[in-house]
Amino acid sequence: MNIKAKLLLLLFSLNSAFAQTPKIGEVKVFNGRPTIFINDKPESPIFYSPTHAYGGRWSWEEVPQRNIKNFCEVGVKLFQLDLYFEDIWYKGVDTLDIAKAQKQVRGALEVCENASVVIRVHTNAPFWWNEANKDECTEYADGPMQDRPYGAPFNNEDGDPDRSLRASLASMKWRREAGEKLIEFCTKLSKTKEGGSVVGIHVCGGVYGEWHYWGFPSHSADVGKAMTTYFRDWLKRKYQTDKNLQTAWKTTKYTLQTATVPDTSERINSKFGILRTPEQEQRTIDYFTAQQEVVAEDIEYFCKIVKDTWPRKVMVGVFYGYFFMTFSRQASGGHLLVERILNCPYIDYFAAPQSYWGGSMNLGGPGHSRGVIESATLRGKLWLDEVDNGHLQKQAEKDVVRQVYNIDPEYIPVIRRSALNPLVRGGGLWYYDFGLRKSFGWWDNPTYLKNIKQEVDFFKNRVNVPYKSEADVLVVWDQESFYYVQDRWTPLSFDFIDQETVDLYKSGASMDHIYVFDLPKVNLKQYKAVVMMNVWKLTVTQKDFIFKNVYKDGRTIFWHYLPGVTDGKKMSLDLVKPLVKINFSEFKTQVSKPKVFVKTATDTITYGLDKHLEPAIEIIDKSATVISVFKADNRVCAAKKQFSDHTIIYSTVALHEPKVFRQLFKEAGCHIWNEKDDVTVAGSGLVWIHTVDGGKRTLKLRNGKSVEIELPRLSTTLYSIETGEKIF
Repeated sequence: MNIKAKLLLLLFSLNSAFAQTPKIGEVKVFNGRPTIFINDKPESPIFYSPTHAYGGRWSWEEVPQRNIKNFCEVGVKLFQLDLYFEDIWYKGVDTLDIAKAQKQVRGALEVCENASVVIRVHTNAPFWWNEANKDECTEYADGPMQDRPYGAPFNNEDGDPDRSLRASLASMKWRREAGEKLIEFCTKLSKTKEGGSVVGIHVCGGVYGEWHYWGFPSHSADVGKAMTTYFRDWLKRKYQTDKNLQTAWKTTKYTLQTATVPDTSERINSKFGILRTPEQEQRTIDYFTAQQEVVAEDIEYFCKIVKDTWPRKVMVGVFYGYFFMTFSRQASGGHLLVERILNCPYIDYFAAPQSYWGGSMNLGGPGHSRGVIESATLRGKLWLDEVDNGHLQKQAEKDVVRQVYNIDPEYIPVIRRSALNPLVRGGGLWYYDFGLRKSFGWWDNPTYLKNIKQEVDFFKNRVNVPYKSEADVLVVWDQESFYYVQDRWTPLSFDFIDQETVDLYKSGASMDHIYVFDLPKVNLKQYKAVVMMNVWKLTVTQKDFIFKNVYKDGRTIFWHYLPGVTDGKKMSLDLVKPLVKINFSEFKTQVSKPKVFVKTATDTITYGLDKHLEPAIEIIDKSATVISVFKADNRVCAAKKQFSDHTIIYSTVALHEPKVFRQLFKEAGCHIWNEKDDVTVAGSGLVWIHTVDGGKRTLKLRNGKSVEIELPRLSTTLYSIETGEKIF
């Protein structure tokens, strides 16, 4: 074939790709789970995405195209591509550079003709805009703006979490002007040939585009003019008069006109040990609430624009609902208005990376999402995990040849585990490829791609199988409670949230995870155990619901530390006692990192805690059965008490170790699929096991059948719940 013929063939193929009828993308509940539909056809929720970072973000360049093609050839047809306003909104130019957006989409279509594209639109203002509007920018309570040259969009390596010159997320001018540009973007791109392949817009803002407030997680923001103005307006709406404000804040120092943002010391310290009391610290609680609300308003504003402007049905998604591994800075940079955003009618899917907690992320861990998946599913909203763990491969990234062609046996089970966790729970994922900026793809390896193809092939048809939860354990979390905890590292974060969650995944039981506000939405009859985790704030209405609907049917209820210690108006240990129904008292301790003794049916387990809790609590109820004690002085820290129609387990510290949970769940009547400390997850007719050591196991099915299996060392294996047959 001569050169002219080749060129004609190429032009024909490109025209074919772009001549199609514009696609529509939407999320609908199908077979019991939120499902992506492209042109009314259900699709398996597996994406590939090049990085947002410089050196690998443009789809038309050699390395990204190679990897887009790799995933297309293993059956992935959904792609997500990043685009910053900085890339297309130029100083002194009235219109956006839509041609660059077209080129970004076209790069994927050149190597995957029928690709469906979601564009990750970063709405942060360009740096020239920030320079021209410094009164609209973030100011940091813990130090001055960092002096650095601007130009390149920030990424993890060059400054996003620093004290950078950034338009405040409370800037109404930024919101308005960026909104106008988003309208222009959607209007113009949707009319192009390339726009016909766009099925979704992922709306981004803040640190990493993940709607973390500027300064997160290392710094303290925002004391600037825009945020101060917003805060005062927010206070006027809440308090209306100076007297009301001063009564709530217990000071006459401030009025509605002169109120200021709390400084760094006020934000990170607290009056009642590690707990923040509304009686004494309402000013700080108000600020964090206002900061959370302005971010929620931004999200709602931009997502509505997309829904209203794009001329066809289009999926709209955001990063929101991060719960696990949020660096103990949930109030200042996390996502505390999760119920509001989950209910937003302009959002179809939520996304977050999988947990960066070492015990979860590394080989042997569950690789679970940073979000609470089932609360999204309850609302018909799809949850998508961002899988960005290619850096777990042991080979040095600078060694390109070894990275691409050497197979890391420890990484293969991580690939599989990271996909199975969301897919078996009714969600989806995308592979996010930071490797591209080093001239290779993290999954650009025939062995890795073969594993991914197996998952793609199997779950392609799984959308037609009705989804069903297999859980008889319900794990309950709360975001609002973080308003009442120090906004820095405490044992209430890593011990109670991150490590305890890993231990739960290794208990052998099957679990659903929801927020406490969703208790009335679930079928409680399904669950034999309800594990209440960080519910430090509970309203009277929530407590009444728990007393009437959870404390029944022979159910076992787990409580941790000081549940319901505040109702949002006051904080008192007396609010806890009627809830846990086991007597306790406060005590003083000098032990900085306490150790805990637990006696199980077969042995005694000792585990250590990161730090002691203050206030420290011991159980003094002789009618309760002791579960664990502090090793230093034999004070009881966990106990169990049985009532006529329910059982209470109360632990004043984090519960740890899979064996401990396994025994307590068995006593509660929960089904245990696997008696070993492997990660074991069951859902919708499937069960998978992730193991490091491997060996003989007994897989216990609900139908009473026990299947003897041999797990390979370093493996993640999927089985049928009905037969115990290995799938792959």
